[in-house]
Amino acid sequence: MIALVTASLDEEGLADLRKYGEVRYQPLFETRQMLGGSRLVRALEGVDVFITEADNLKEAQIEVLDTLQIIASCRGNPVNIDILAATRKGIPVIHAPGRNADAVADLALALMLILGRNIMQTAALLRDPDRGSDMSALARVYFALRGSEMWEKTVGIVGLGAIGRKVAARLQPFGSKLIAFDPYISEDAMADYGVKKVDLDTLMRESDYVTLHVMVTDESRGMIGAREISLMKPTTYFINTARSALTDEAALYEALRQKKIAGAGFDVFDKEPLPVDHPFLSLDNVVLLPHIGGATHEITTHQTQIVVPDILRLINGEKPLHIVNPEVLESFKFRKK
Repeated sequence: MIALVTASLDEEGLADLRKYGEVRYQPLFETRQMLGGSRLVRALEGVDVFITEADNLKEAQIEVLDTLQIIASCRGNPVNIDILAATRKGIPVIHAPGRNADAVADLALALMLILGRNIMQTAALLRDPDRGSDMSALARVYFALRGSEMWEKTVGIVGLGAIGRKVAARLQPFGSKLIAFDPYISEDAMADYGVKKVDLDTLMRESDYVTLHVMVTDESRGMIGAREISLMKPTTYFINTARSALTDEAALYEALRQKKIAGAGFDVFDKEPLPVDHPFLSLDNVVLLPHIGGATHEITTHQTQIVVPDILRLINGEKPLHIVNPEVLESFKFRKK
């Protein structure tokens, strides 16, 4: 077996793969170059297993790669792989659902705390050379910038999948009231996570914090538009660590500019990186981050523990746990060299 690995894997996972053959480890964080087009084809010549996170493997490349037997995308939603083309060639595609669930849940909670406690404003006050040296600055913190606890605040979770459930688990010790909208999760199942099932309008009306944890589909695209935003209380904070395509970005800007909602935390935008002249940058009630939801050291281990065991299962004739196109398994048999 020859494996090309451009995703980040930990040493234990790499050692497990090396028991079966040659591993060419060229992680993106070291090379700083994504592969694509003819460069990707050349890199994959003679390769049996390809493990990637960012490289785009499309139909044109898949069609000419005769030795490729297994593709693993270290993403929950492997949009960088042409699944239909891989399926036509009988190539199983492994993915990594939930690999960044802890990281994104942590960040969503951090944004709630930063916004609710006015962390950005109070931290900036200490750096202000004009704040003075007397008690007036301290008084401003205690009165004008007094924040709120998460205790008994209603947090509306849109999407109770892997990330949404971890957000709920993190909030329970704070004493928050948890509600969620997810048409695919039953009321009883939500109750198991300490969450009350509601419709989207109710969630938008009742929440002190609204946090999005939904994949972009035809059904969810633009689900938070001007009408939904208008339902929020003026004291509500809006958090999006999922995808900007779920929202009407212009409508959110207007609501924030006019202080129709209290504030927002964004890790995703319609255009990334965020343009330096973007209107969000003129607002004083937003926290803006450059899509760092999955940027933790631990992600490497998480995705290794998901995709490597599944690759070894395929090599050894066993059924993988996380496969996008299970229909290929009926005829799939790994060709060992």
